[in-house]
Amino acid sequence: MAMVAVKKMIAICQYGGEFDTNADGSMSYSGGEAYAVDLDDNMQLSGFKQEIAETIDSTVDGMLVKYFLPGNTKNLITVSKDKDFQRMVNYYKECDQLEVFIMKDVPPAKTPPMKKQPPRRPQKKPAEPEAAVAILPPTDLDSTDMLPLNEIIDIETNNEIAPIASANPIYPYPTPITCNEPPIAAKKWENLITGVGQRFRSLAEFREALRHYSIAHGFNYVYKKNENQRVTVKCKSEGCPWRIHASKLSTTQLVCIKTMRPTHTCQGGSIKPAFRATRSFIGSLIKETVKDFPKIKPKDIANVLKRDYGIELNYSQARRAKEYAREQLLGSYKDAYRELPSFCEKIKETNPGSIVTFSTKEDSSFHRFFISFHASLLGFIQGCRPLLFLDSTPINSTYQGILLTATSADGNDGVFPVAFAVVDEETDDNWRWFLSELKNAVSGHTQITVVADFQKGLKESLLEIFGNECCHAYCLGYLAEKFNKDLAGHFSHDARRLMVEDLYAAAYATTQEGFWKYAEDIKTISPEAYNWIVDAEPKHWANVFFEGLRYNHMTSDFGLPFYVWVSEASELPITEMIHGLRKKMMELMYTRKTESSQWLTRLTPSMEEKLKNETFKAHSVQVLRSEGSKSEVRFGERIDTVDIDNWDCTCKEWLLTGLPCFHAIAVLESYGRSAYDICAAYFHTDYYRLAYAAPINPVSDVEGLMDTELDDGSIVITPPPTISTPDRTKIQKVAFGRIGPADFLKRQLQCGKCKGLGHNKRSCKEP
Repeated sequence: MAMVAVKKMIAICQYGGEFDTNADGSMSYSGGEAYAVDLDDNMQLSGFKQEIAETIDSTVDGMLVKYFLPGNTKNLITVSKDKDFQRMVNYYKECDQLEVFIMKDVPPAKTPPMKKQPPRRPQKKPAEPEAAVAILPPTDLDSTDMLPLNEIIDIETNNEIAPIASANPIYPYPTPITCNEPPIAAKKWENLITGVGQRFRSLAEFREALRHYSIAHGFNYVYKKNENQRVTVKCKSEGCPWRIHASKLSTTQLVCIKTMRPTHTCQGGSIKPAFRATRSFIGSLIKETVKDFPKIKPKDIANVLKRDYGIELNYSQARRAKEYAREQLLGSYKDAYRELPSFCEKIKETNPGSIVTFSTKEDSSFHRFFISFHASLLGFIQGCRPLLFLDSTPINSTYQGILLTATSADGNDGVFPVAFAVVDEETDDNWRWFLSELKNAVSGHTQITVVADFQKGLKESLLEIFGNECCHAYCLGYLAEKFNKDLAGHFSHDARRLMVEDLYAAAYATTQEGFWKYAEDIKTISPEAYNWIVDAEPKHWANVFFEGLRYNHMTSDFGLPFYVWVSEASELPITEMIHGLRKKMMELMYTRKTESSQWLTRLTPSMEEKLKNETFKAHSVQVLRSEGSKSEVRFGERIDTVDIDNWDCTCKEWLLTGLPCFHAIAVLESYGRSAYDICAAYFHTDYYRLAYAAPINPVSDVEGLMDTELDDGSIVITPPPTISTPDRTKIQKVAFGRIGPADFLKRQLQCGKCKGLGHNKRSCKEP
């Protein structure tokens, strides 16, 4: 059985050194020793750790593996499971090597249990004469109640975030409270109520102070009177004498405590004061935390509040409080849709030539939004390969929505965002609309290759809108998933694995003989699977039959870094999300333009490296020239024919990648010519600079859009329906593992009695 060639890379393992933090926040590693370990796509984390342990003469116990994302030396990423390991490999799949850091997991020191103390009682204070009491300044509960986080882990990415100085730190994973002392963060509220004669600016201020005071002292209360002029409150525990009464002073709005019994006979601290933990109250406590750490999860919010404030919340309460805090910071999710018309005009005003459109349904609810910045369109047409990768991902927001994306590849094999759209749901009609807007935007390219899913609606829409101006390349990842799904239940895991590997090999084959050889290998296992392959239209996914140029990009998830941006911004209101993506794109355009201005090579760095590797191999071949432009190249026992004038070689690597293979380089050097002359123009540094020549301009005063009154008769856009489980939708299309066949193959249950698939011996129905 023919197998797919496994790509090898080298992992440079740094061990025994230390990290230093630079002035700009980036980290550098110094000291220690470095070891090289062979790495391939099929390796698992456990095997990788074992390789390292054998290399550095250590054990895998307590071993931590960390690495930096490409271009980011500020946040270390922890590899804790096989999926993390595969993501790391995929990030560096185009590189020959990657750098990892090996550390020891040091467990935290155990803290001895605190000795239990008797419940703390509020001390009775003598009443002060009214004339001697000064008016206390108002408290800003929104800005001061929440203490800053000292140290927290980003739950989504496992990134360690730098510590923030704090006198009273809050940790997302608190230790249990072992005594009835007031929680440390609530101690500052112990003296908010001082006794008879204390004054407040309003009844609302008094009620808020009372809420904080009850949390600090650990008791619940009920209102006996709660009116516009007076408030009377007593402890909720039956028989407890604690009581307080406050009322407005005549002819003023000031409120004064008239009577107070400050002594409790109840258990106080053993009572949970969560019944007054309203959405707005908790939201005000966590507002600063949500601002600094927008990815914090509701369960971690609940843990923090329990330890530091003694407030117990369930998941739903914590989630609603987080939503309230985000709305206080970013504005209403609902109102953000009303901002769209003004937001679109603002983008057109600051970025002339950009295409920005939106539409609503008959009931004025949001339907869809499309945007392509002028700088992206110009860069795609002038400096990028005529490639478009289409994909979609759900938006993790209060209201349902899908992000449709179109990305391309620049000359350095970097992701180049071209356009994106937000639609209410993923339907054939919305895809057709997106493709129509995209066609109008990129009309400067005459022949475009679109790498996308092969779903029926998208396939028909591409043909209808682009016609003969594009070639539809099926995403090999989606195709293999469908192939594996259709085989499930009929074949064992090992049989399916072999057939999927042969499917990949057939797709990458550069000759028809190679393609049919792998197809026949599938046929020996299953004639039905062979027929599936033949009926799946190989002209759309097999290299040897594909009529367009896709530069060896076989899957539509090329835009992975852009999807990571989406995952970071998708929890924001729609205008803030779009604004956040624009800022990321603006920074990307500026950074790459600045970096490329320093390049001194004719090709971009990644392509220069690939060309050097091919040139090195060209020195090991024998060239036999003949009349005309064709030459014969011998490498070992293999013979290839190179046609210099038509940029063709029988190995097809030149045609598939756009860079000359070592056969062509050898022939060209025999003529005394440079290999740079036969590289695709898109890989030249000058073309790369054209892609990033135009800037994306800032869009100012986004926060002030809500101040604009819509009194001109324009439509007020309302949100689409809410999603069924707000705040819990996960981004599914960030397909880190859609690179190789082993990434999505799941082992099926196989019965040990009847050997059937899909069940075990316990559920087997055979006698």
